[in-house]
Amino acid sequence: MSTAPTNAVTGASSSSTENNNENTKLLFNDLGADTFLKLLIAELQNQDPLNPMENSEMVQQLNQIYQLQANMKLVDAFEALGMTQNVASAMSLLGKTVQGMTDDGQPVSGQVERVTFEDGVTKLHIGSDIVPLKNVTEVAVSAEG
Repeated sequence: MSTAPTNAVTGASSSSTENNNENTKLLFNDLGADTFLKLLIAELQNQDPLNPMENSEMVQQLNQIYQLQANMKLVDAFEALGMTQNVASAMSLLGKTVQGMTDDGQPVSGQVERVTFEDGVTKLHIGSDIVPLKNVTEVAVSAEG
């Protein structure tokens, strides 16, 4: 069984690591023992009878599939941890004065009135302006506190 398609997918150039990561997740989410057995049967049916695959090769390939699945679960766990960290950071900024930039590059300074989460992005509301948490450049305790 060749691992070239797997390497081609994970090694493909992408506009961002996140897109590449998502593509890899989509390919391996449904990969399990049933899929492995189907691939194994197809390979056994089509292998060269004079040069058959060794049992150790099959076990090694199964192990690689399970390692990929475990890695994808680990990535998901780290992403969830990062989101939790962002939520805690944003909530701690409520009532504080921050400086930062909006998504369109406009500088904003003022007191954080509320926090929202949209499409995995933590956003701070300062008056009528919205500043993504990643765009905050300075934090100070407000004079009112």
